Amino acid sequence: MGIDTSTSSIAALDWAADYAKSTHSPIHLVHGFSHDRPDLVFNMGAEPEKLYAAGERVLTRGRNRVLLKDVRLHVTTSHPDGYPAAALVRASTHAQLVVLGSHGDSMLHISSLGETAHQVAAHAKCPVAVIRKDTDTAFGCITAGVDRSPHSRKALAWAFDEAERTGADLHVIHVWQPDDAKDPGLGSADWKSYMANARSQIEASVAGQQERHPSVKVLTELVDGNPTRALVDKSHESDLVVVGARGIGGFEGLSLGRVAVDLLSHATSPVLVMH
Repeated sequence: MGIDTSTSSIAALDWAADYAKSTHSPIHLVHGFSHDRPDLVFNMGAEPEKLYAAGERVLTRGRNRVLLKDVRLHVTTSHPDGYPAAALVRASTHAQLVVLGSHGDSMLHISSLGETAHQVAAHAKCPVAVIRKDTDTAFGCITAGVDRSPHSRKALAWAFDEAERTGADLHVIHVWQPDDAKDPGLGSADWKSYMANARSQIEASVAGQQERHPSVKVLTELVDGNPTRALVDKSHESDLVVVGARGIGGFEGLSLGRVAVDLLSHATSPVLVMH
């Protein structure tokens, strides 16, 4: 996981430690830092040696915090020279899951989603969990936002696995809003026909996963509306929202779709993006 001194990073560290403990997985802490960051200008930076020493302290504190969760956890660290996003994307090649906070400790904290979180969510080779804040509230529910894309099917499978592992209920939701009657997503069909076809395909996917996970309690919902707004609303009552990195829209080569970006920016629960 990516770690720095920000509040969201500490929340992400605790989330990652809990996940590692419950799955009996090792945890690898990465603190990447480049001394030529654009916010370290006008003599506001520090000597590379001091920056490296500060990074080592961050890693030591992070490792100690993880071990307070469970001293049996296997914790390793790395401190690569360079931008954090690049280091985390490289690490994702061999990782089961990458976890990081929604914002780092950059002074350029002017958007609802940090640059590193955005870049890692877009380019990682494994699932990415982005944590916005710490919370003690447990709802016992995981929400999976789905369409009919390959990424969505992977997200649904991951959500079922996690719901079975944690004993949580699973809420599968498909939300789609046509621009008008000639929306290409409708093709030659009307809205009623589109929804019937979508329901048939999505319920078939859910049924396939239900056979593999018969103990999971599932609610499937298809609604006409704004996908981002619906998923953000669900995040207020979910322990986790799971979505594919991109849906059936967009263009060839798009690595992170609009709904995923908007959800990462505004959800109150952790969000997992499936690649």
